[in-house]
Amino acid sequence: MEKIFLGLMAILITGCATTTTGPTPAGENKYVMSRQEGAFPSGSEPLLQEVLEQGDRFCRSLDKKLELLESHENPGPYIMGNYPKATITFKCL
Repeated sequence: MEKIFLGLMAILITGCATTTTGPTPAGENKYVMSRQEGAFPSGSEPLLQEVLEQGDRFCRSLDKKLELLESHENPGPYIMGNYPKATITFKCL
């Protein structure tokens, strides 16, 4: 019974983590990437900065530089899954 409880808690906590999606192709040499807080955000994560750094790492892995085309931040509120999220659209040149 204890093992079942610990396993269930591990699954629930994992669902509350900050997640990154992308880079997802969105046209010729164009990508979209986002980062979203989980159910129990600390409020200290600089989501836009983190997703920009991840996009830059992606472009550097291609020996290119990130060119930001668009960015969007959603600060919340924390109602029905509307958690803070930052999304960028970029090219690697």
